[in-house]
Amino acid sequence: MNKSRYLLLSLAAIVIVGGAIFGQRYYATRQKWNAQRPSLPAAVGAEAPELDVRLANCANRFQSWPPDQAALAEFTRLCHANGQLESAISGYQALVYLQPNDPHWPHLLASILAGFGRLDEALPLLRRTTQLAPDHVVGWLRLGDALFKSNATTDAESAYQEVLKRAPGNPYALLGLARCDLQTERWTAARSHLQQAVATDAKFADAQSLLASVFERLGNPEGAAQARARLQGGGHYTEAPDDWTEELIGYCHNPYTLLTAASSAVADGNPRKALAPLQRALTIAPNDPRIHRQLAKVLYTLKEPAQARVEMERAVALAPTDENMQFDLVDLLKNTKDHDALARAVAAGVVACPNSAALRFEAGLLAVEAGKTEEAEQHFQFAWQNRPDNPAAARELATLFFQTNRGEAGVGVLEKVLARKPQNTGVHVQLVQHGIDTGDPRTTEWMRRALNSGAPELPSAELQQNYERRFGRTLR
Repeated sequence: MNKSRYLLLSLAAIVIVGGAIFGQRYYATRQKWNAQRPSLPAAVGAEAPELDVRLANCANRFQSWPPDQAALAEFTRLCHANGQLESAISGYQALVYLQPNDPHWPHLLASILAGFGRLDEALPLLRRTTQLAPDHVVGWLRLGDALFKSNATTDAESAYQEVLKRAPGNPYALLGLARCDLQTERWTAARSHLQQAVATDAKFADAQSLLASVFERLGNPEGAAQARARLQGGGHYTEAPDDWTEELIGYCHNPYTLLTAASSAVADGNPRKALAPLQRALTIAPNDPRIHRQLAKVLYTLKEPAQARVEMERAVALAPTDENMQFDLVDLLKNTKDHDALARAVAAGVVACPNSAALRFEAGLLAVEAGKTEEAEQHFQFAWQNRPDNPAAARELATLFFQTNRGEAGVGVLEKVLARKPQNTGVHVQLVQHGIDTGDPRTTEWMRRALNSGAPELPSAELQQNYERRFGRTLR
């Protein structure tokens, strides 16, 4: 065999062997993709408009090999954002394999697995996230939290310290360090970390609550009481904001989920953060009055009353027989002090919701202001009879009777309220003051009953002074 023929045969052999290896790898890779390829979740229908169609379109695009990776990423985020978590897990696992250098995929996959308590699976993904995106603070926080829950306290401390290197004073990292301190009974170190955390964010409920416990352990009950006092309304506990997870809002098709996200943002004291989910919700369900109502409240909180009014009026137009929608509009107009618009809204609300005690009460107030006594009386009577546990209408009705020289009718109304609510402070004061103003001989009895009723915050000293000035004697 000559040399040139030998070389040709050798090259052919190399090509054949290489082709076989390539074919084997291609086949193995394709087989792995077939095993990893996420399946289409069950249809949800009208619960999430257009989601089923969008998911099906994405799935069609990544069925064959090589898969359309953009379609796979869209599909996976759609599943995650809309609660189809098993399909989301499969999608993220495939993306981690196909795009090993993108830190989003291990981070988002870990967020689902950690939520299911599968920390042994989440931890390698969280470590990978911090390797790929070392300056992504939330990645380190999530790693620290998972390590702490796995009883790897020393490693958790290291993760939290990495956060502080990148974001000095981060309250979530300081809270994590304090929890690690408590695990090893380092009480003064825990106190120091918690005090730094609340110095950064005085409303940080997790830190305030834990600080109270640490103060008690260190024998400082006064400090513990002060920490608890700073927990407004019992405190609202929050997680560190995660911008990569928040990006999923743009993939959500469920209006209720978006409303819930907006409500959580408001409860966290960040109403501006509620705008994105609400605006997304409106693109999906533009005629859902709940979304317009929530958006109106957020806009008003953000000091945009004109736009808030537009949204609330839209909510009422979409749900005119909803008493709550009507009353929210009335309340907004009262706060913006647009009297003419308020009068129109109350009148329209009473027509749309004739059995609403709250709207009839507002109509009564407006009638009094306009000098329409008989109309006001009818509204107050209706409101009181339909909401007997709320004495506001009864008190206004009694005031109306007193102003129109029907004193006994007014006394009768207040007596009926006290028979039902004997500790109502406002009613006691109104009845006693009426007796003082008119010199009614029954005032002594009314006064004694008020003082003995146990009504909270009763202005006893003021009433007795008024009584003495009117009757020229002290109460015996």
